Amino acid sequence: MHLITPRTALTISIAVIKIILWNWEECKGFILKGKERAVSGLLHRGVNKKNRRRLTKEPNQSDEINEQIMTSSENDNYIKKKLKEFEKYRIATYSSQYTFFFPGQGEQYISMGLDTYNTCKNAKELYDRASKVLGYNLMDVIKNGPIEKLKDSQISQPSIYTVSIAAYEKLKQENQDAVMKLNLCMGYSLGEYSALTCSEALPFEEGVFLTKERGKAMQNCAKLYKMTTIAIVGLTLESIHNLIEDVNREMNDDIFIVSYMTPKKFGLCGKPESMKYLNKLAKEKYKAIFTKELQISGGFHSSYMFPARKALENALKQITFRKLKIPVISNVDGCAYDDPHIIKQLLLLQLTSPIRINTCLENVLKHGYETGYELGPGTINSNLLKDVSKKQKAATPYI
Repeated sequence: MHLITPRTALTISIAVIKIILWNWEECKGFILKGKERAVSGLLHRGVNKKNRRRLTKEPNQSDEINEQIMTSSENDNYIKKKLKEFEKYRIATYSSQYTFFFPGQGEQYISMGLDTYNTCKNAKELYDRASKVLGYNLMDVIKNGPIEKLKDSQISQPSIYTVSIAAYEKLKQENQDAVMKLNLCMGYSLGEYSALTCSEALPFEEGVFLTKERGKAMQNCAKLYKMTTIAIVGLTLESIHNLIEDVNREMNDDIFIVSYMTPKKFGLCGKPESMKYLNKLAKEKYKAIFTKELQISGGFHSSYMFPARKALENALKQITFRKLKIPVISNVDGCAYDDPHIIKQLLLLQLTSPIRINTCLENVLKHGYETGYELGPGTINSNLLKDVSKKQKAATPYI
């Protein structure tokens, strides 16, 4: 063993200092990159001790997207690129004569589905199975709340999913004929998971697991970016784009369209101060008929959800989707799919894409829709169906 003398150590130290000074720009870049990685890690782990668990599991994404938040135009271009890849999987010919609709988050309320739970044995068994997956008594939370707890995404999403599938089980007992005639399924955002279970592509327990993980990831992501979502009624798409340009210019922001509900009903999200100004401008300058701030805690269905993709992707990797017995319409493009190989990519894209429920419903009407049920809490799909069809068509709420 060779011992390093103090003189040798001093010589080495001086040499290292000289190298750093001569290559300061490279060294500085290396240090800064390390600092950026540390800050990025803090964003995902949370600065507080109680929030130190990672937002997602180990990253292993299937495409080139990183966690950087895209602008609205960049996100639009990315979505167009992905949808181009999905074209070969779309179903051109299908019937929507008998369609089942499923609601999304925001439709929850205390004691939803309680009557079905008390009167339908198969439905009650579903709640018991869901409780085992979740690790708590689901009906106890639904029945007793409080509502603030039920609004939490990681609770509301598996709750609404379970209530919806329980309603489907009840319908199978009470109206087997309607179930046998079923041609098509669709859901609003979260409701797409219920639609996939109805189509027998997603087993129930795995659906509970997925909606829990999805809700948890979205809730954690919402804590990173405080956003406000507003529904606007009475403006054309052109007016919406002009409104967004005005707000972006004045507030130096980047407003996202997060839902296309009807030709004159949209959901927009942005920073709270920007959305306050947008709300005022929509009424005073653009003469919107109605505006409402939605009870949504984050920038859902915008690129502000990109950090949640990893957690959802890791959860999806644990699931094997079966062949769809009934086609399901995707929220991202309004097209019908029945190939299980594309479902995971559609669900991932849905997380950061605007919900195109208007296109979904237009395609339902175009393919011969006659009758259907909205299975679960709320009437979001049936109300929008009336609007899009100009009150010519309806769906029966069923819970």
